[in-house]
Amino acid sequence: MTGLIADLRYALRQLFKSPGFAAVAIVTLALGIGANTTIFSLVNGFLLRPLPYPEPERLAVVIRHVEGISPQTGQFAHDDDPTQDGKTWEEVRDQVPSVQAAVFGGTSGVNLVAGSGPGAEIRYVQDMRVSAQYFNVLGIAPILGRGFSAEEDRPNGPNAVILSYGLWQSALRGDRDIIGKPVTLKGEPYTVVGVLPRDTQVQGYGSVADLWTPLQPHQSGECGGQNCEIIVRLQPGANWQQVSAQLSHIRKDWIDEAAKEKFHGWFYVSPLAQNLDNGMREPVLLLMLAVGLILLIACTNLAGLMLVRITRRTPELATRLALGATRWKILRQLWAEGLVIALLGAAAGLLLGAVTLSLLQGFLPDSLLPLGGLRIDARVLAFTFVVSVLASLLFAALPALRVRRVDLRSSIAAGSLAVVQGSSRLRQVLVSGEIALTIVLLAGAGLLVRTLIHLQMLPKGFDPANVVTAKLSLDDARYRNPPAFQNLLDRSVAEMRKIPGAEDAAVGLSLPYERGLNDGVKVLDGKFAGKDWGSSMAYITPEYFNVLKIPVLAGRAFAESDTPNSQPVAVINTDFAREFFGEPHPIGRHVETSKHSYTIVGVVQNVVKSPGMGSDQPITTEPVLYLPATQTDQGLLNVAHVWFQPSWIVRTRQPLQGTQHAMQEALARVDSQLPFSGFYSMPELLAQNLARQRIEVALVVTIAGLALLLSALGVYGLVSNLVAQRSREFGIRIAFGSSIRAAIFDVGSDGLRAAVYGLLVGLAISMLALRVLRSQLYGIQYYDPLTLAIVIAVILAIAVLASVLPALRLANLDPAETLRTE
Repeated sequence: MTGLIADLRYALRQLFKSPGFAAVAIVTLALGIGANTTIFSLVNGFLLRPLPYPEPERLAVVIRHVEGISPQTGQFAHDDDPTQDGKTWEEVRDQVPSVQAAVFGGTSGVNLVAGSGPGAEIRYVQDMRVSAQYFNVLGIAPILGRGFSAEEDRPNGPNAVILSYGLWQSALRGDRDIIGKPVTLKGEPYTVVGVLPRDTQVQGYGSVADLWTPLQPHQSGECGGQNCEIIVRLQPGANWQQVSAQLSHIRKDWIDEAAKEKFHGWFYVSPLAQNLDNGMREPVLLLMLAVGLILLIACTNLAGLMLVRITRRTPELATRLALGATRWKILRQLWAEGLVIALLGAAAGLLLGAVTLSLLQGFLPDSLLPLGGLRIDARVLAFTFVVSVLASLLFAALPALRVRRVDLRSSIAAGSLAVVQGSSRLRQVLVSGEIALTIVLLAGAGLLVRTLIHLQMLPKGFDPANVVTAKLSLDDARYRNPPAFQNLLDRSVAEMRKIPGAEDAAVGLSLPYERGLNDGVKVLDGKFAGKDWGSSMAYITPEYFNVLKIPVLAGRAFAESDTPNSQPVAVINTDFAREFFGEPHPIGRHVETSKHSYTIVGVVQNVVKSPGMGSDQPITTEPVLYLPATQTDQGLLNVAHVWFQPSWIVRTRQPLQGTQHAMQEALARVDSQLPFSGFYSMPELLAQNLARQRIEVALVVTIAGLALLLSALGVYGLVSNLVAQRSREFGIRIAFGSSIRAAIFDVGSDGLRAAVYGLLVGLAISMLALRVLRSQLYGIQYYDPLTLAIVIAVILAIAVLASVLPALRLANLDPAETLRTE
């Protein structure tokens, strides 16, 4: 230990003697370690950090598994789905005694009114619906009041609500006597029964809740379909094998039904932590792989720098060996230098990572953040320390090997320059390796950029210019009957048409770029009569197509004459016409949904939407059934309003300031207790739906740009070192008549040669490595000639620039002066 401390002190003195080298080395490593710290914090948050609940290893989610030969593709297919229906919940609750079970549904926006009169607090808040025992299963105890009772969790049970600490403080002003008092929620009174502790971390479906209400799960309502998730905690003395055995006896009816379709199905439990990653597992692992390559490139660069530094010190090291120092002691001292650089780089990298995480925490939406947010904890610190030690070993390895081959007599006699020249080829190999890894990162970044461009350039099918939209919750008891609902739509649309500069206004359950309501549709006539299909459904007011300027391709749009007492009608898009009827304009055909028959009266252009069925692409087109708001089944409306907030849409004649405020005032004249939850332009909706892709692209492009910078520095350093080594040689050649241009080309070609070798190796590696991106690519293949051509052009351009700039120093070479000084 004494020897190691002495080596570290000597290493610090050596670095102080070479501040330029130390600064470059530390900054290079800080960039690599900072990137790894940032992305590992994401991996830690999503995949590694224990859940903030007591004994999190005893928590799990029930998964429904099905597998078999797909009749559509003829290939083996399987699916693991955490969403369950009410019957599955009842059987888990009653037939799996080894666990304490609860169930939770969706998280959606609702309207809260706290207090009364002019001072009432009116807010749009996020409501998560959970069953009794939910907080007991998680191990969360309210700081005030209690959890939900069994009576409150039955259908038509008493209205109760549990508040988050933040909402209790802000909307209820921290009233400690709030338990038992009413608040108005969803248009009716709810009794406050509990308040959760500060910083309680409960998240579902990517949204953080402000309050919780009883789910009241049963075989209809929200849990009537596959819309709920079952969470379980292992009972004391039980084990997961017992749970699996008990799960094998539930839902025999579903298993038998799957067998008729030649599929096998069963239920199992999966750790809760694996089901709260918000779909970020694959993206963050890919990012971790990318920053791992960055660190490898940084270490390769540092190995080249250390190689030059150590070979220039070879006479010194040979002298020390001649005076009795052991090779092991010199190797240890050189590693100590690398360790000091690594630790200083790690400290700077941690600071850089902390700043980056702070920016990401404020920039990322809740749906893309892990439970508990992003932070640097003990696991991240340990990772950074281990990475820094490994990095020091990695970039000190090659120089250390050079020391082992030092020949005392030749090293002392030949001088430093002769020894330095022997390291050039090895450094060229290192630079080629850097560029090969950079090619992989640049190609991956290029593919993701091309994917994002493809998604953004999809034909919109509507005109987004000068459109302002606003959402509000109609999960409200006051609007669960048709007259009140229709009166709200009619009056609010009429008020918004009065806004100065407004061209028209409308209401729709969903908008372009958004997901529609999934609903079953039966074709009643035509080529596919009798078939049941899944479709996206949206109710709209008559002005909807006109406001968004969606072309009507056949038939007509809805009219004011389409009333509850007139013939039920529907409009479909071109995807619906092609897939459901096999003809472009099926005017007069009939479909059935929610036990009501509708006549097709129009076909409209496809618009880009977030898919709800059968596609994992962020935005695309899919079959859509449009129904008049006046003729949509009220039961379906009430269910839809649990998950969806309809949008009020205003098109102005030109971009106008104050439209949002005018829309809120117009709505307040109709109902002052309906707050809009947010205002959006159509480009903002597109950005929301592509948020994950945009963030992935930004991170990967930053990582690839960092790799390109490090590789450029590697080429620049290689050529600069060659210029320094061969100045005497070129001085003699120029003195005997060789041209400066030939000298520049000679030394610059070494950098270009290293770049070309790295380019060829990198392209070969890319053909294999880029396959891991297939699930992230849409509209292009992982082998995309255009992307690779652009990457090749960028690498060659950077390599030429990094090679020529240091080589140009030879233009100022004075042969006479060089010969005198060498």
